[in-house]
Amino acid sequence: MSSKKHRYPIEVSELTKIYRIYKKPSDRLKELIFRKSFHLDFQALKDISFFVREGETFGLIGENGAGKSTLLKILAGTLRPTSGDCKLTGRVSALLELGSSFHPELSGRENVYLQAAILGLSKKDVDEIYPEIIEFSELDPIFLERPVKTYSSGMFVRLAFAVATCTDPTVLLVDEFLSVGDIHFQKKSLDRIMSFRRSGKTILFCSHNMYQIRNLCQRAIWLKDGAIQSMGETENVVAAYEQYQRRKNGAEDSELPIELPSEDLNEQSMFESSPVKLRDIKLLDEGEKESLKFRSHSRLFLRIYAEVIDTTVPFHAAVVLERDDGLKIFFASTYADGMKPISGRKDVNITMEIPELPLLSGMYKWYVYLLDEHAIQVFDMAEGILSFVVRADPKEMCLVYIPHKWYVSR
Repeated sequence: MSSKKHRYPIEVSELTKIYRIYKKPSDRLKELIFRKSFHLDFQALKDISFFVREGETFGLIGENGAGKSTLLKILAGTLRPTSGDCKLTGRVSALLELGSSFHPELSGRENVYLQAAILGLSKKDVDEIYPEIIEFSELDPIFLERPVKTYSSGMFVRLAFAVATCTDPTVLLVDEFLSVGDIHFQKKSLDRIMSFRRSGKTILFCSHNMYQIRNLCQRAIWLKDGAIQSMGETENVVAAYEQYQRRKNGAEDSELPIELPSEDLNEQSMFESSPVKLRDIKLLDEGEKESLKFRSHSRLFLRIYAEVIDTTVPFHAAVVLERDDGLKIFFASTYADGMKPISGRKDVNITMEIPELPLLSGMYKWYVYLLDEHAIQVFDMAEGILSFVVRADPKEMCLVYIPHKWYVSR
């Protein structure tokens, strides 16, 4: 592969990584002295081959221990493969373990210049972008002359993210970028990533969040036990992965209780500083009365009560309907349906109406999300907060009712 011209920004061919596992540190020395193996081989990656097109956002999914981090480190150049080849063209920036290459004894300013030099920038180049890096990181100038070992974790990742993204990379390796800093900085980080995507940067994005993978990536690969289990269009890969997860967790299925949600919905909130929060969620029948029992073909209202902390921040609402065995049946969002972001209101009631519930007999539950203007970043969420039962005519079977007609001819 190394002898031919590379057509893609990221090309990986037959990549393999084997770790040597020792029971105790002294086994390494014994191996050198006795010329005998005292280790076990663990194959973290097994003949991985794929490519990423220019301007493409490419997803990487899989369970913990599947080999995702090992692959990203090899692509970033911080880990050497056992065999195989990977080629990345252009300036590569990695948002992996942010700040892991910072020198703790050096100041913030010195680390900026050091990291930029590693990325191939000259001192003159760094002088030009240094004000932008500092402005984006929002760090007080007084801290830039202090050793980074004195920084808080939030300050640390802010500076690392600013350096990695202000150097105008052509290829970006991203691992769960929305975990960076507080909610305000997460919004800035997402906006920066989205601007890269619009400008045609090549992005390899690793995440456990299938919603983000679906919305950001054109193609994806699913790693399982160090090998590619599935590769192709994102929806197909994610569907295969979710089906695997359902089968794996099938033994854990249990009947869900029929009860109204807790009045204090905020207990489920993951983001204390979110600009908008869920306050209540209700299911209403066709008489707009609360209910958790519905007849098939009846009218259903899902009403979301949101408290807007910052009325200047636009947001969207999204819902997912799931059967009790984990099968995702339906997704809808104000973003996907072409509505403008909600903004400028202090308290908001958002209602989704289903005129004729097509579900047949079974138990189901709702997942509700409040999202940013791009419908990517989660401001607040309530997963499985409402479980409800649908009853249908005994003659109607399976999952959903599809309107249809019969014709009989000679």
